[in-house]
Amino acid sequence: MKSSRALKTALGRIGAVALAGRAVRLVDEEWSSCDDVVSGVGAYLSGGRYNAPKSFCAVYLTENAQVGLAEVAYPLSAGGSFDLNGAARLTVVPVSFKLLRVLDLCDYRVRIALGTDRDEILQDFGLYEARGVLAPTQTLGKVAYRMGWSAIKYPSKHEPAVCNLVVFPGNLRKGEYLRPQKPKR
Repeated sequence: MKSSRALKTALGRIGAVALAGRAVRLVDEEWSSCDDVVSGVGAYLSGGRYNAPKSFCAVYLTENAQVGLAEVAYPLSAGGSFDLNGAARLTVVPVSFKLLRVLDLCDYRVRIALGTDRDEILQDFGLYEARGVLAPTQTLGKVAYRMGWSAIKYPSKHEPAVCNLVVFPGNLRKGEYLRPQKPKR
């Protein structure tokens, strides 16, 4: 991945993609209220692939619940704290969205322009956090967030044909939205 400065230059040259549709969000039951689901506060507190803890709010979405469960389970199992009883508390919340400024990392040409590849995007970001440094994806997320991008579309670590979204609710502008639907329990 390029340096922060080089990423900023590259992101200024990459065209944004507009996306609209439905995705799902897996959340613990205690965070399943409509406001909580799309606030991004959980990712703000704990961090994620594209945001370091306590850096900015981010909402992680996926195309289907099975992939979402694998995405949620992987980082927890790497730390040894995930159990199936915890998975039973997860609520699947459909989310409708319209996003006008999406960085599409599922497009190999975009990855090349950013000096990265699929392997780097999907590597375990927790290993960087354990050393007290930002993962390359977190650096990219920070630069994209600061430049006002609405979201990043990125490939799933667990299902090559599926893409996920991380949305930056603080960057949504007029005409863009995240709307949670009634949760599926």
